[in-house]
Amino acid sequence: MRGQWERALWVACLLFGCQRVSERTLKDTEGRSFLAKCNREGKCELSRAEAAPVAADKAGVSLHAPGRVVAVCDVAAPTPAETSDCRALVCRVDEDCPPNHGLPNGTCVNGLCTEPSNALNRDDAILLCLAGTGLGRESPQQAERFALATNCGSPCVVPTPCRQP
Repeated sequence: MRGQWERALWVACLLFGCQRVSERTLKDTEGRSFLAKCNREGKCELSRAEAAPVAADKAGVSLHAPGRVVAVCDVAAPTPAETSDCRALVCRVDEDCPPNHGLPNGTCVNGLCTEPSNALNRDDAILLCLAGTGLGRESPQQAERFALATNCGSPCVVPTPCRQP
């Protein structure tokens, strides 16, 4: 009898989606849009929406959350992303952010998708300083902002000219 119930539950999960995958559009600080299919553990499959541009030598995209700020990165598989290849995700409400920790949505704080339980770190400063400067870090403004961010101190304080968390 127990085996029948387990089989019925398994079939129900297949038919009705026990994983609870959600689809949403994510946006970054550069105005790019990405389609995300995410489960509640925060595992997301990303694809570019509307031919969103990527860095010249990168073909894929992935989520990155090394500290407090959640970002999308241009990646060249299988090479992991460098933080300078990432841009912070922007939001208006929690539903605009990828889910995590079994919750249906992420957390939107001050217009940024965040992991509020994590401390602010150097990678966060880089993401916030490069916000709105375009892709890469080759322009004079990007090089200056990157240098400022890498010297955020301990504990990390985001430099004044950069977007604040």
